[in-house]
Amino acid sequence: ERAFDGNSPLAAALDCANMTVGGFPLRISLKCTKITINDKHNGITGSTGPFRSAAKIFRPGTVNWQLTGPVMLQTSTGLATSVQWESLDSAMAVGLSGLERQTTVIKALRTNISQVSSGATRSFGASESNLQIERSEADVNATASMTDVNFVQNDGTSKLPPMLANVDLTLLGQADALNIDNPKPIDLRGLETEVRNVSINIGEGRTIIASGPLTIDQDGYISGALKLQITKVEGWRDVITAAYPETREIAKIAAKGLKMAFLGQNQGQVTLQITHGTVVLGFIPLGNIPPI
Repeated sequence: ERAFDGNSPLAAALDCANMTVGGFPLRISLKCTKITINDKHNGITGSTGPFRSAAKIFRPGTVNWQLTGPVMLQTSTGLATSVQWESLDSAMAVGLSGLERQTTVIKALRTNISQVSSGATRSFGASESNLQIERSEADVNATASMTDVNFVQNDGTSKLPPMLANVDLTLLGQADALNIDNPKPIDLRGLETEVRNVSINIGEGRTIIASGPLTIDQDGYISGALKLQITKVEGWRDVITAAYPETREIAKIAAKGLKMAFLGQNQGQVTLQITHGTVVLGFIPLGNIPPI
């Protein structure tokens, strides 16, 4: 309730419409007919569907909650996002200082992202997503696993095969974001992370596994060095060139360069170096990442 009662920094961003508290004597429940979002700090506005939560009296510190879609978000940069799902269920463990752990399961996720100025739309979804956030002393550990991840075009077709994706990373020094009293919002600029494992599998033995440090400076530029383990280099080349013909030449050059680095093998390890937004794979320049 403190997220909405005016005594938390989050109260400026979240509003619980028609909030009701009940469930006594065996539990405490909190419900909203919808949640509206007005985050002036990050330039985000939007709304969600109904929110329901319950904490059982005989299991102190354990809260289960569900959120109904869709979630609609608009950013000050002109990006509009809509998110829908079949079900979203979450369970969290709360200690004396704040959130200790939260696990969320989302089924049949579908996300649409549009650039208002150009009208360009990108969509992606997953049949099931499992997300977990956990406090680890001064840091926050975050993991996610998604099955049947797909990227859909405006005509409803997908250029890439369904993926299995896993993410395991640590947000260094960000545990205060999980506090009950005076939570400190995460600022992307200045963020330091340790990527323990990010893996993508598109089937037929085609996988990429990444690990290493990443930072975002005060200007929003990403820097870091990720070790990539790549299998079926030529398979990735064929998938990318079939999906995006305009990348054919750079994909061919990258595949040849990787096989040279792998001593003629179709798999191996290489470093993805990112310096102030400039991306180099081994010795192959790939382009630039704009500031966050």
